[in-house]
Amino acid sequence: MTPQEIRNLRLKNDYEEMVNIKGEIINWKAIRGNPPFIEEYELTINIKGIISNTPAYRYEHIVRVVLHSGYTNTAPDMRLVSVPNLFHPNWHRDGKWCFGTWLISEGLGHHVIRMIRTIQYDMEITNEKSPANTDANKWYESRKNSGLFPCDKKQLPDPSHKRFEINPEVKKKFEIKSK
Repeated sequence: MTPQEIRNLRLKNDYEEMVNIKGEIINWKAIRGNPPFIEEYELTINIKGIISNTPAYRYEHIVRVVLHSGYTNTAPDMRLVSVPNLFHPNWHRDGKWCFGTWLISEGLGHHVIRMIRTIQYDMEITNEKSPANTDANKWYESRKNSGLFPCDKKQLPDPSHKRFEINPEVKKKFEIKSK
């Protein structure tokens, strides 16, 4: 396979994961590219996130996801479009998400879910050892045992599983045959 064929296969697989996570919590639209070869997404994420140390909250976040020409060897660029920016140890002041380690094997949908878990202040994924925002990190460290985190406990969709409904007629036929 050529490098472009490999990239197209990855974009197609990533698109399938993105379709699987689309719903009430995560909505998105293609900004650049045509399905299934989308190179830029705009996500609307309906999750409670902290935007200041009071703490103040926001319940909707717009994030731009750009898959540069070097993708999959380079990580997607994920930046918050909403202002003010998130107040979080793993989000830079300019709105860029500090993802930690990029694993080529991690599909885009899984990467997006990991990013959303930081918005939730999921304590299993918040990395205070390498902060992008030192003020937010100090604030988090002083309060991490306060019961404030995670700030949103919504269960996130699994990018690996398609959401579908069984046609009632098919379900009826299946129930009759299996008895």
